[in-house]
Amino acid sequence: MLARAAWRRAGAALGGPALRGFAASPLESTAKLYEEIVDKSLKEFQANEKTVSADLDAEISSSKVVLFMEGTPDAPKSEPSLNAVKMLTEAQVVPMTSVNVLAHPAILGYTVSKTQKRRTPHLYVNGSFYADYDGLMSQHTSGQLKKLGTEATKSTGTIGGELPIATY
Repeated sequence: MLARAAWRRAGAALGGPALRGFAASPLESTAKLYEEIVDKSLKEFQANEKTVSADLDAEISSSKVVLFMEGTPDAPKSEPSLNAVKMLTEAQVVPMTSVNVLAHPAILGYTVSKTQKRRTPHLYVNGSFYADYDGLMSQHTSGQLKKLGTEATKSTGTIGGELPIATY
């Protein structure tokens, strides 16, 4: 211990590398950073409210199911977004439109201000807010999420009732 402390003092005194300290609680630091991003997004949305609302309200009203998520269904950028896509895929919720909230800060600000939920993903069904991640998880666990899906896209034959996948 004494050697390490001496090396740290000597390195710092000579202008050399010092040992890097880490945050006492990385989860708290991350949560604080996310809250700052949401606050900036809300300000960006408020500055462009008419334009953003018109575009996204039209998108929500023209699609039966819209998922506001971090990333895209093919490349989710967070675990909750990945899990939401998995749950909706398992329930065969198609067609589904996705909106990447990371594409522009005003998009995240729009859905946060509309839902009053600061964490994404947010699911809209038939033009109105349906559930956030916790709501989707409880709907999935109880089996109610399957009501949003359709039987028309399920496969038949050997793997009947399962997701349409290729068999090799």
